[in-house]
Amino acid sequence: MLSADVNCGKCGSVIYQMRMLKSIKDALRGTNFRCPVCGTALNPSDFAVSVAKR
Repeated sequence: MLSADVNCGKCGSVIYQMRMLKSIKDALRGTNFRCPVCGTALNPSDFAVSVAKR
């Protein structure tokens, strides 16, 4: 099964854990486009996707 984590670029905390892949914009909508830990404003177009096998 594939899963993906969306991490904050500033503090590195996990913002969202996906079991089914969806767009970054949809994943961040629930946090009002802010990191819940450090409060940094998150722009969906600034994200890069990297894949690693676990």
